[in-house]
Amino acid sequence: MTKRVLCARLPRPGHPEPLPETESEHVTRVLRLRDGDVLEALDGQGHAAKVTLRIRGGAPRLEFLESKAAEASGVLPLTLEMAILKAEAMEWVVEKAVELGVRTLVPLITAHTVVQVKNKGPEAFRERWQKIADQSLKQCGRLERLEIQTPIALENWIAQNPGKKDCPRLWCDEAGRGGKQGAVDLAHWLFENGAHLQQCRLLIGPEGGWSDLERQLLESGQEFAPIKVSLGPYVLRGETAALYAVSLVIATLRQI
Repeated sequence: MTKRVLCARLPRPGHPEPLPETESEHVTRVLRLRDGDVLEALDGQGHAAKVTLRIRGGAPRLEFLESKAAEASGVLPLTLEMAILKAEAMEWVVEKAVELGVRTLVPLITAHTVVQVKNKGPEAFRERWQKIADQSLKQCGRLERLEIQTPIALENWIAQNPGKKDCPRLWCDEAGRGGKQGAVDLAHWLFENGAHLQQCRLLIGPEGGWSDLERQLLESGQEFAPIKVSLGPYVLRGETAALYAVSLVIATLRQI
């Protein structure tokens, strides 16, 4: 399998591109590649090129060999609005979101979020998760980056991004298991409405569930209120809920 690297710009004939420092270290120390090895370079925007790695005579750089034929994008118009989970669980969600074709991931700070984002700062977390997403990008064959947004409080995100008629927000509510409290089974909702689905937001809560105030916020008088959905009769871990719900939505979008 051809090794892949991510760079801001692809090299052009006669115009080499330097490798970012993190990528340089990865290809030389981890992959142990040598001067003259052939790689595939990605710009994270859906473009790729066959390149030669040059290490001798200066900083690591990429020289153009040939363009790679354009491929159909596997990225779909799904935004995953994910309450921040603890450590490895959140990293696992990020990795799987890349593999499944999610376009954007919004990490949400909720009342029951255990991770203290403010200690290191939201941007430090975003950078960490983006790095994980980029590594997954290179391994799974995807060409476009998963956009990881800066962690934001749920109430602020909802205020800035209210519901839209053409982009429903599917609110996965653990209290709605088995169709309780007005929730509809997600698979059933997608079966009934999937043919008209153009884009979608998927909202998933933390390990401790939604607080009463958050429920009030989500159920408040928005013009296009979230659609409360159930993920079945069992209590799911946050990362399991994310994988299950994303898989259902992505499968639906791929059939349209």
